[in-house]
Formats: sequence, C-alpha cells, structure tokens
Amino acid sequence: MPFRDRGYDARPMAAPRFAPGELFAGDYEVVRFLNEGGFGEVYEVRQLSTGRPRALKVLRREFADQPGFRERFLAEARVSARFDTDRVPDVVGAGVDEATGMPWITMELLVGEDLATRVKRAGPLAPAEVMGVFNDLLAALGAAHAAGVLHMDLKPENLFVTRHGVCKVLDFGISKVVAEARRSVTVAELVGSPEWMAPEQAEKKARASAATDVWALGLIAF
Repeated sequence: MPFRDRGYDARPMAAPRFAPGELFAGDYEVVRFLNEGGFGEVYEVRQLSTGRPRALKVLRREFADQPGFRERFLAEARVSARFDTDRVPDVVGAGVDEATGMPWITMELLVGEDLATRVKRAGPLAPAEVMGVFNDLLAALGAAHAAGVLHMDLKPENLFVTRHGVCKVLDFGISKVVAEARRSVTVAELVGSPEWMAPEQAEKKARASAATDVWALGLIAF
C-alpha cells in the first residue's frame, strides 16, 4: 500500500517498528510510519542512493518467522513484474535485510488516498469519476489476467486514487498465478477479505479463476 496522505495518520495504528531517521537495508532512511495492512507495515522513506521518496513495505512482526508468509510477501514484487501496466505501483526494489532478516519491498510513493477513504470523506463518486476509476481498474486487471495473474483481494482499500485522479491497484501480495490456482490451490485456501469474496471463495467449493476477481468488481461498482 504505497501512499502518502494525512487521512491515514488518523487511523489507530500498531506501534511502528522503525522510528523516523532509522536506516533500513543500507539505503532507506525512514521518514514516517504510514499504515499497517494485512501482511505488512508501510513507511515513507528516502532512498539515499537516489534521493527519491519511496514507500517501504516490510512484513508484520507476527508473520516474520513463518516461511509461508515470507514467501507470499516477497512474491508481490515478482508477480507485479509479470505484467506491464502503469495502473499498478512500480516496484523499485525487494529483498531480505541482512541485519534484521526482514523481507522488504520498495515502491513508488503515491500521493492521494484509497477509494474507501475517499468515499468515506466525500461521499459517493460522481458517474464520471466512477468511469475514470473503473477504466484504470479494468486496465490493471486486464493486464494481470492476460499474464495469468489473479488479484484475489480486490476491495476499495486496495484501489488508490492519486492526487491526479489516476486509480492504481495495490496489494498483489496474495495473488495467484492462474495455472497454479487451477492445478493445486482451492479458492478457500487463499487469504482474502470475506465481505468482498466471490461465493465460491466463501463457500469453499471452487478453484480460483478470473471470475473471482470479476465478482469483486461488481461489488466495488455497487
């Protein structure tokens, strides 16, 4: 969830792992804690080698020693590289910090707010705004599906509207490659957000497909 917006600072947060001014992975100076998601903590950082602001995402403490979660977390960087679209944040680096053993990902730092926050703050979007958001969302999802990647956790909190009105799809951390999902992974085994799941996800009766993401699109549109 790469972002920079004052709205997130007002949410209840867990105690940040890193304090402003700390150096991480030898190249990132922590500016401030931004948010905590399902698997990761997100910080605004300054990349010392380039001077550029970035979003640093690290695995949350409770998952740090669990190999399955470590693999899933680092897969986000690899999955995002499978398809070419500017409607997904650019991943600029990923690895495991030698000093802490902590997996990390760095992404472009976006300025704006997620769709859930936008609607809560300002009410329902106008039709023209909805069309703009969905044009961007469909472009991102179409590129992912064409590359054989399912998102599996689409929801307003994972759609980020920048200050320029561009919508970017966040958090491919629990996504699955279609071939893998069809071969060996049932939808029920995937992590997601219950209120946005397709019926086959919630009922544990089917394997993942593009239709699973399409169901979430309908809920978001509504």
